[in-house]
Amino acid sequence: MLKKIALFSMGIMLCAGSSSTMAYSAQTKAFSDVSNDWAASSIYKLSAVGVISGMGKGTFKGDAVLTREAFIKMLMASLQIGSTSAKSMKLQDMQDPKRWSYPYIKSAYDQDLINFMIKDNRFKPTQEITREEVAVLTGRMLLQELDEQEQDTWSNSGWKAEANKRKFKDATQIDTSYQADLYYSAQLGMMVGDEAGRFRPKASLTRKEAAVIIERMINERMKETEVAGIGYYAIESFKQAQQMQFMNEVKFGWSELSYKADGTASLDLNSSFYSVPKGWESAIQVADQYQVQKELSVFSDNKDQKLSKFLKDLPAQKAFIQSVQDTMKNNTYGFTGISIDFEGLLNASERSAFVDFLKALSQSLDGLTLSVAVPPTEWYKGYDLRQIGQIADQVIVMAYDYTHLESNLPSAPLPLVNETIQIVLKDIPKEKIVLGISKQANQWITRKDGTVTLENPAIKLVEERAAKSGSKTAFSYPYFLEKITFEDDRGSHVIWYEDERSIEAKIWLAKYYGLHGVSLWYMGNYTTADYEVLKRNTSK
Repeated sequence: MLKKIALFSMGIMLCAGSSSTMAYSAQTKAFSDVSNDWAASSIYKLSAVGVISGMGKGTFKGDAVLTREAFIKMLMASLQIGSTSAKSMKLQDMQDPKRWSYPYIKSAYDQDLINFMIKDNRFKPTQEITREEVAVLTGRMLLQELDEQEQDTWSNSGWKAEANKRKFKDATQIDTSYQADLYYSAQLGMMVGDEAGRFRPKASLTRKEAAVIIERMINERMKETEVAGIGYYAIESFKQAQQMQFMNEVKFGWSELSYKADGTASLDLNSSFYSVPKGWESAIQVADQYQVQKELSVFSDNKDQKLSKFLKDLPAQKAFIQSVQDTMKNNTYGFTGISIDFEGLLNASERSAFVDFLKALSQSLDGLTLSVAVPPTEWYKGYDLRQIGQIADQVIVMAYDYTHLESNLPSAPLPLVNETIQIVLKDIPKEKIVLGISKQANQWITRKDGTVTLENPAIKLVEERAAKSGSKTAFSYPYFLEKITFEDDRGSHVIWYEDERSIEAKIWLAKYYGLHGVSLWYMGNYTTADYEVLKRNTSK
């Protein structure tokens, strides 16, 4: 997380130096038949979280229609709603619990969402689902969130006002018994008419329509959901200090592990790259003004096996912990805790030593908080997520640095961010997890002699380049990243860049999974537009 701008991170060096990319299970390739049309964002978001999948040979087939069971499976899975009863369904055509759609149909059945579809004790799961049925299903689900009086008011008169407002040209084709539910779905924007003013109630629902409707349902369900905003204050961040007003917590990147000789180590706040800056009082005053919690972030990489050696050196660990205690006792900064950002542990054999170190540190903090940053464990095997989750008050998941030279894989494609979240959730409670976001750019240069190089340009330079003539920019799926292309005397350039839309997509993931918050590395790199996204989505 705390990386020197001029250098590649360990993750980038590792991936770029390998001959083939990690065999991730996430879908990182675009569907061949999905362009950047009105449904693309929804399709790729739901694909990332595993709610929908392709139809083979790299296609999505968005115009194909859905069956009743297929749509209900997608809807219930996306909202993470399970069955509420152990009783079996008394439906003649849904008796097999091993049927792929059974648990999802059962969940909808338990909540009285599909009783209007049941005729003669049959559900007809393979029958194509109509737009009318989807509107009733979604409207009914949302109405259940109202109290009894509100439901009665809507059912008696509220829907009529909405029907009069909508004036669908084919309103007479809507089943009269469905109107209250259908128009509630329309009022909340889940299902609306087409440009010609028709609702098309009897038309079958297409896969692309389903993706858009389900994302709207997810967004409606989590519209009141907020996440904590956490900023990393380091490296020229003072220009953005006032953005602390949108933060719940700030981690000050002002220290490193100093380990230069066997048997001794200390917390270095003065002579390292990450040290207390001149005029630090102003930053602390801003943090106090906005009443944000303050932690001191401690960085170390594993260059020359520094960390690996430190974790075998118990006297050095003891000295370091004593140094931390001394610093926090004479705490003129008002820090409320320590944030450990020890990066580069590749080997599983290092897990227990790192855990033992964290336990000893935690026990020494005397009521102060402890947060721990962890990288994606597909590459870095030295982090025992379950144990770290038990020790730390908060775990920052650095879901980035997937960059891979040969496959042109950028730092943080949304499908891989999602995959990392799912891995971490298996071992750490969601209430402790913070999704780390790193605003960075990855640039591939194909030179005229055919060689390809990878660079990490400064954010300011990328933004200047994007504004120049000859640069083409497009928001690209399934990565959910800005893509900038141009040519110059050096060759052809492709830049993948984290902008406000990609940041919002990552915050969407954090909200979807109910994570504690998101962190921004580092505050000085983010734009006004980025902070507006944070403001809209955080609990501050």
